[in-house]
Amino acid sequence: MIRSTLELFPDELILDIFEYFDIRDLYQSFYGLNSRLNAIIRSRKKLSLKLSTPDEMNDPYFNLYTRHIVNLIIDHSSFIDFQLFSYLHSLILYSPSKDQLEQIYLCKLPYLIHLEFGIMSDTLFYRNFYEFLHCERFPSLQTCIFHHEDNPVSLNRYRQIWSNTSTLRTVWLSSIDLSLCSDIDLHTDEKSLSIDVMHLSLKRFDICCVSAGPSILDIDHLLVQTPNLERFKIASSEICHSYECLQQLASILQRRLIHLHRFDCELQFVMSTEEIHNIHQLHPCFNRIQYELKYGGRCVRLYTE
Repeated sequence: MIRSTLELFPDELILDIFEYFDIRDLYQSFYGLNSRLNAIIRSRKKLSLKLSTPDEMNDPYFNLYTRHIVNLIIDHSSFIDFQLFSYLHSLILYSPSKDQLEQIYLCKLPYLIHLEFGIMSDTLFYRNFYEFLHCERFPSLQTCIFHHEDNPVSLNRYRQIWSNTSTLRTVWLSSIDLSLCSDIDLHTDEKSLSIDVMHLSLKRFDICCVSAGPSILDIDHLLVQTPNLERFKIASSEICHSYECLQQLASILQRRLIHLHRFDCELQFVMSTEEIHNIHQLHPCFNRIQYELKYGGRCVRLYTE
């Protein structure tokens, strides 16, 4: 029996070579040739897979390696059964659909650490976000990213930035509607808030706000469910807020986030010179806030670096 050149190599070297193959190509090309290669292929663990079309799940070898997939990227919007991927550590949906989102929240993914959602409609986004806040099926989740940005360049930049922060316990919301309306009574009875699920492992929460949307009470609601945050960021380049709004935000941070050690912002306000000088007194974490006068002094940009 003639042996191929590949089979002359030790198992360790063959395994290293197989690391360069897409898992589907590997099974289609080498699985079934002999028992030794079968064993080497089956020994590969912690696999990554990207599905660009639903037909790719019709691979005859699919069930042989599904349980070893820990990083999954879905680049289509068709239905997918996430129950097949119960050992996932990372899940990224580039174009999430209603069916996909509903399926995720029906599954229990106990090992999921990183969850990322791509562009979706406003209605689907808000439904998905609040579903996430009230879901207990991801006990190991550390990083959750919600994209709401139609600029591909920005999306690629965001993915590059956040792919390097997998150790952070983060919720990051890109360009969503969470405006800081100042006409809300923050002493509303807290029993009216739904806080049945607490996200105690989350350490970082970044929000980018655009246009008019839910009130500051909604932000208060979010922070009730994330009491162990150590870093919080809120940014908007389009809305001018009042000094009263900043006072209310400081009050929320004081009451909700006792572990907070870093606050970042990119916001625009209308306030007097005296109010500008009082900013650092509102909250200990506001000491990093800088200001810049804009539009002839009619607006103040507050930012951190």
